Amino acid sequence: MEWVTNKDFPQEMTANAQNLDSALSEMEAVVNQLISMPLSEAHSCMKPLERAKYDTASVYAVTSLFWAYMKTQGVDPKTNGLPKELERVKNVIGRTKQIADKALAPKLDVSAAKRFIRGGLWESKDGEKKDDANLDSQVREEDVIKPPPNKRIRFDEDLNSTQLTNAER
Repeated sequence: MEWVTNKDFPQEMTANAQNLDSALSEMEAVVNQLISMPLSEAHSCMKPLERAKYDTASVYAVTSLFWAYMKTQGVDPKTNGLPKELERVKNVIGRTKQIADKALAPKLDVSAAKRFIRGGLWESKDGEKKDDANLDSQVREEDVIKPPPNKRIRFDEDLNSTQLTNAER
């Protein structure tokens, strides 16, 4: 970091430059650790979902590093295909998260649900289950609500009584 102590370097940028240098050193250590093991060996001890997460994180990290490199060189990274690549990697990360969340989602135990429903159904003393087919045979005529008779009653105020008309008799 001798370039930070140079007299030509602005003093107000010294702290930012030192932070950048330490972040780059940490990143270099992580990248060296990742590339020290062959990819086939790393993949052999991973499950498919872990492998997908590992690969997408690696691609995202390398693409982001290349973005930062282009910025430090004074090149606008938006002018080449880098933003599309970052968006593609973000979509893959989103799909990977969906798959991981789907694996953690609760699952329906069909046999337990059947037992729960069967236990909640009403049973008569005879042991017959009450269902729609048995309901029709158990309904009594007294329980059925009948519609009113189709008779019209005309009120005659002159007679002060209720009478059926001749046509309706």
